[in-house]
Amino acid sequence: MTPSRMEAFRSLSGDDNPIHFDPDYARLRGFAGPIVYGGLLVAEISRLLGTMMPGHGCVWQSLTLRFRKPLFVGHAARLEASVKHETPHLGITLVTFVIRSGEARIAEGEAMALLPPPRTGAAA
Repeated sequence: MTPSRMEAFRSLSGDDNPIHFDPDYARLRGFAGPIVYGGLLVAEISRLLGTMMPGHGCVWQSLTLRFRKPLFVGHAARLEASVKHETPHLGITLVTFVIRSGEARIAEGEAMALLPPPRTGAAA
């Protein structure tokens, strides 16, 4: 996660917790350096759900995220996701995901998403 994305999130959210931008403060709290906002990780999950999986335009019904380790500013991360269960006639999909940085498991969770059928004709 880049410092510029961190600053943009800080400005947007108003979250000025120094653990996210002050290296000395982060070390005093037991971390090797500033840690990425959890909200930025949620934003990546939102992007995945809303644009790729289960399909463009889905609506979240629920999201569970468990943080296991911190992601440090400047470190790369990857979001891995898979469809665990689908109920096509209801348009409901359960997506599980893991966020990794290198071999470290940063977070894991699942999301229930609703993908309504496309509207046609007079209903559109």
